[in-house]
Amino acid sequence: MEISSSSVQHLVVLGTIILAISLAGVHAEKKIRIKTLEKSSENSEYLHSHLRISEYEENVVKINGELKLHKDIDNDWTIQFKVFRSPLDGGESHLVVDLNEMHVCDTMKTYYKDFFYDRLKEYSNAPHPSTCPVPAEHYKLEDYPLDVHLLKKLMTPGRYESKFNLFKGHHEMLSYTMELEVE
Repeated sequence: MEISSSSVQHLVVLGTIILAISLAGVHAEKKIRIKTLEKSSENSEYLHSHLRISEYEENVVKINGELKLHKDIDNDWTIQFKVFRSPLDGGESHLVVDLNEMHVCDTMKTYYKDFFYDRLKEYSNAPHPSTCPVPAEHYKLEDYPLDVHLLKKLMTPGRYESKFNLFKGHHEMLSYTMELEVE
């Protein structure tokens, strides 16, 4: 069977169109939309918190908040952080991050020190990572810019729900839930 030059041209054009569509999908910028941020529980005998997140510019969100500790927090307190992901079409949710029962002082000496403190201290009166127990104080965070560009690269499209809990023993002291979508 013989292929005419016009058939070859049509195949080249079709191949070019398919390649262009494929590459456009690869380079398309993912969008992150924060749907909700809710505090679900708070033990006002020990603390009061308020957290706000707003989009500042493309790839940057601003975080503002305050935490009034009425009592010191020591290593008897634990943090739980979980992230669940489900497809955009509403399929089943799956656990993708599970940081369970991390003691506060231990967390401050590791994750907090390694990933947050150096940048956080420019925007807040956050305690030094070696401070434990964390003293009762009124801590403030003002206009902390969080670059979400890397998150966009790492996260696959879907719906995400992150849950943060702070416990004293088995008693929940604080809980926040955030829902967002990546398209």
